[in-house]
Amino acid sequence: MSENNKNIEKKNKYVNLMSKLTRATNNEYYYEAIFIVYSILEDRTESLLKHAKINYVDDKGHNYKLSKKLNMINSREEFQDKYIRKHITTELIEGIVEWKRKRDKIMHDIIKIEYDNEDIKNIALAGECLVKKLNNKTNFVNKYLDRKI
Repeated sequence: MSENNKNIEKKNKYVNLMSKLTRATNNEYYYEAIFIVYSILEDRTESLLKHAKINYVDDKGHNYKLSKKLNMINSREEFQDKYIRKHITTELIEGIVEWKRKRDKIMHDIIKIEYDNEDIKNIALAGECLVKKLNNKTNFVNKYLDRKI
């Protein structure tokens, strides 16, 4: 498959995931929304590293976890450029880290939590906002990195 076809396929998959995320939150399927948000955050952070030509795979061929990718994006020299920092701010990264912390706590306590818990809803909706913001910013930064590199 050509690189162009891979990009089109990935874009279509992403559009489909965003559509599913919207449906999940609109229909109050908050656990599903949280699952989709996490998946998209993994993908968008990987995309940033890929466009910056930074390795995001360990020695065993596994992609780095979200936390490590966020730390790399926050600390690596490639992302300290003024234009990039304008879009991928420390506050955005910290917001994602905080969202992930809440998500992880829920996943560990899932058996103890009521299904219609208000915290679940809030985490899902906050995650949806973060994903939309990160996606928007990732598009700007990736285009910038592609031109720069």
